[in-house]
Amino acid sequence: MARFDQIVYAEEDIERKLGFPRFVRSGNTLYMSGLLSADEKFELVGPGDMIVQMRRIYTRFEGMLAKVGANLQHVTSEILFATDLQALMTASHVRREFYARHNASIPASTAVQVVALALPGAMLEIHPTVEVP
Repeated sequence: MARFDQIVYAEEDIERKLGFPRFVRSGNTLYMSGLLSADEKFELVGPGDMIVQMRRIYTRFEGMLAKVGANLQHVTSEILFATDLQALMTASHVRREFYARHNASIPASTAVQVVALALPGAMLEIHPTVEVP
């Protein structure tokens, strides 16, 4: 169970509205809620387009990490939930570009195909774990 002193908000207004924080910190490890391709109103960005969704997710992720003094070099693992694994593989160059910008390796990763995600039309959700400096 998370304690209130372990909660770290990245987009506090939307996180409180939805009823969950973005991060729970335990020691130097941040456990993150899944990230979707959503805007500030939690509406889907890029319906049906894995490349657009992936780019939006990693752009949001960079911003959230910056708020806690981290970047993609600090990501230790990711689970990628995709509604279409072939589309995920086709768009994987976007993910590599984001990690390369931070001179970071792709972390330990698992990809899982799912039937649906929380937002209708969402094709990808990432669930990362981060070791903060």
